[in-house]
Amino acid sequence: MSQRKLGELLGVSFQQIQKYEHGTNRIAVTILVHAADALNAPMSFFFEGVGPQIDEPEQPMLHGSHFVVAQALAKIEDRKVRAAFRTLIRALAKE
Repeated sequence: MSQRKLGELLGVSFQQIQKYEHGTNRIAVTILVHAADALNAPMSFFFEGVGPQIDEPEQPMLHGSHFVVAQALAKIEDRKVRAAFRTLIRALAKE
């Protein structure tokens, strides 16, 4: 994917994409999440070679769309409703 196309998808210029790539500018985590989604890549893609290397992941790989769900959950203002959704998700995941 070209820098121009990625910039369009993220709502920034291709020059800004270049600055992110070169480390001239820092990238906000929200932009990083959207970039992972646009590239259809897990967030871990951006951290390859950084930190300790793990042979096999202990958790399933997360893609950008999973973070969108997590962000939506975090926006639920009612603490009890948010907790109920977390309980439901955990129960469904055990099936």
